[in-house]
Amino acid sequence: MDDYYSALELNKNASIDEIRKSFRTLALKYHPDKNKDEGSKEKFMKIVEAYEVLSDASGKKNYDESITIKKNKPKYDFTWTPSADFEKVYSYSRIKNTYVGGGIWDIGEKATKSMWKATIILLASLASMALVILFLP
Repeated sequence: MDDYYSALELNKNASIDEIRKSFRTLALKYHPDKNKDEGSKEKFMKIVEAYEVLSDASGKKNYDESITIKKNKPKYDFTWTPSADFEKVYSYSRIKNTYVGGGIWDIGEKATKSMWKATIILLASLASMALVILFLP
């Protein structure tokens, strides 16, 4: 999301009237029919998008709240992927290269990812077989 206030060359406390005035001025300045510069069309589209959001009181309020939420968002990421942990701890290439010494037996990263997928498929297959065995009379 681009900063709509900077697209309209306004500060964050701008009123609806100031937003309208700035839009009219900038729209005339960057309109593709009047301004043939290379980036004027993109600039005009950003100005229109910003105006569509900020010209409505509820849209402006929602946008301002989203900025506040974005600023207060923690800088760290909580995303977790099992493949990332698996590759760090149980990397076939890392284990093999550590204990065997690499050389012609060096397993590359592509092979590691394929082995990871094969391991998951194998575990899923074993789990489904175990469920079938448990439910047999």
